[in-house]
Amino acid sequence: GRPRLGFSAASGTEQNSRRRSGKAARAAKRREAAEANKAVAVEILEIPPGGMDMDQLCEDLATTQAEVIKVLFMKGIAVQMGQVLDRETVIAVSEAQDVEWMDQTEGGIADMARKLTSFYEDDEEDDLEDRPPVVTIMGHVDHGKTSLLDYIRKSKVAAGEAGGITQAIGAYQVSTFINDEERNITFLDTPGHEAFSAMRARGARVTDIAIVVVAADDGVRPQTKEAVSHARAAGVPLIIAVNKMDKESANPDRVRDELAALEVVCEEWGGDVPFIPVSAKTGMGIEQLLETVALTAEVEELVANPESNARGTVVEAYLDKQRGAMATLLVQNGTLRMGDAVLVGSSWGKVRAIADAYGNKLEEAGPSTPVQIMGLGGVPMAGEEFDVMDTETEARDIAAERASKERINTIEGNTVSLSNLAAAKDDEDGVQTINLIVKTDVSGSVEAVKAALGALPQDRVLLRFLHTAAGEVTESDIDLAAASEGIILAFNTTVSDKVTERAKGARVEVRAYEVIYGLVDEVRAAMEGKLSGVKDEVFIGKAECKAVFGGGNSKVAGSLVLEGQLTMGANLRVMRNNKQMYLGKVGSLRRIKDKVKKVEAGLECGVGAEPEWPDWKPGDAIECFDLVDRIQTLESASDDLSKKVDEIKAAEEKAKAAAAAAA
Repeated sequence: GRPRLGFSAASGTEQNSRRRSGKAARAAKRREAAEANKAVAVEILEIPPGGMDMDQLCEDLATTQAEVIKVLFMKGIAVQMGQVLDRETVIAVSEAQDVEWMDQTEGGIADMARKLTSFYEDDEEDDLEDRPPVVTIMGHVDHGKTSLLDYIRKSKVAAGEAGGITQAIGAYQVSTFINDEERNITFLDTPGHEAFSAMRARGARVTDIAIVVVAADDGVRPQTKEAVSHARAAGVPLIIAVNKMDKESANPDRVRDELAALEVVCEEWGGDVPFIPVSAKTGMGIEQLLETVALTAEVEELVANPESNARGTVVEAYLDKQRGAMATLLVQNGTLRMGDAVLVGSSWGKVRAIADAYGNKLEEAGPSTPVQIMGLGGVPMAGEEFDVMDTETEARDIAAERASKERINTIEGNTVSLSNLAAAKDDEDGVQTINLIVKTDVSGSVEAVKAALGALPQDRVLLRFLHTAAGEVTESDIDLAAASEGIILAFNTTVSDKVTERAKGARVEVRAYEVIYGLVDEVRAAMEGKLSGVKDEVFIGKAECKAVFGGGNSKVAGSLVLEGQLTMGANLRVMRNNKQMYLGKVGSLRRIKDKVKKVEAGLECGVGAEPEWPDWKPGDAIECFDLVDRIQTLESASDDLSKKVDEIKAAEEKAKAAAAAAA
């Protein structure tokens, strides 16, 4: 069997100390990388109106011509080494290399006074301040997630404030101390992961850290795997809280083993995921858990600008018969104040009341603060982003425009299915992706389906498994598919009527299969549907120009057909010294004085080009061919890509050899 990995002898305090020291090292690496980038690549590429030659572009972007050719090839643009690229092509390369650009006519780089930041692109770096982390706690239904939340909330809120008060909204803040310094942490209570998926669906990185609760006496369960899948899909740091350590049957080693099978390796085993033993009943490990969250947030360097207009995300919302639309908002940037004009989707309103998680009235709320507001004209969806506008008129106009677009989209539909995936959005690097959620009858079938699909060539279209598990298709699967524009494949498992209705409402396709070959064939068809068609040349004939007749542009090549035949209207290519001189069509064919439709090998004829071409010369090689559309298969697309990459590499090596010889 697999040898058991050794445990670290370090205590929890020593591990936290390592995380603190590791933060400085990571920050130093980031600074070194930034300095290295400045030394070799321009910060902002200035693009002349007439474009740029490839040599200068490669020098400015600190890349190679082969890389530029590959990037453009993946975008469907064929270029050659040393070619001059137009403005639009240079922009495409610049964006693919993550380099900002500007038109040279707009002025110099000195005019760009404000440096853009990674997360808050409208805020200057000097205005950014540290903000509390936003933490989501997930896990299996019986593993003590709610108990853990309750213990944290009750132990970290003053007794006079918390006693007898029912939490009004699904988010709240607590405080902890690290080195005698108070740190705030915002927790989101998102049962079933609905809000978590909805937030991710709209691109809002609401959650900064995800805590997955696993019961020490029960180990990894289906919803545990689901929680890990959601956290990975959101791209946030993961912390494992092993709950119920107060029980005699607690077995944390089992949890480590089962999590390792999910590629979640704890720090004690050399991984990067903190593994904190806790007990929601006795309070064991709660302080260490909160300290770990605070230290992880410190490493992430979470910042916001409290002086700007508020922006954030809707956590939940409902309609109150007396007070109207009530929305729980998480302020992510800026400060929300009474009287602000808030725009959420196609709804807007003036903030008439602000309350925190415990019902206390507030005048304003800063970054990472969860609040409940009153005053919106409609009930927004969980996960929608909100913005505070400068004027009520601006908010009203934008809301009306969005409402109009929503009506149009509702009519046209926006369903993602295996039949229309060819029109789905592609990744920026040209490699396209299909997101899949696989549910099967037993766990053995999961591996069988993944192995069968993994055998398909994936050089141009990748299959991304967001979640795979045995069991019925659940509403959480629908949420994850809707958030990721994914497809659910159900193999020998059932789909309830409730889930089916949920899928229809979310416009998610659930495909059910009983034979694995049918599943593989349909996924293959979907992958090949995302590949663009290609045109293959079919040889017709070859001739040689012996003499040139006529004057002006109406010149004709007196030619001898060497092979095959020349056909009227076929594609025509003229080669001279192995270089293409002309590409068009056969515009005229004559035998002596008669017009003909084709001329066979061994016969002489007069060849005219369409459009007319006056530069015929004796000795030109004439090639006649047809273009035939060919639907690419996964195998042919993989072969074509490999050949193109090999050609680019060979050309680059040849250029390097020539440069070395010249030196």
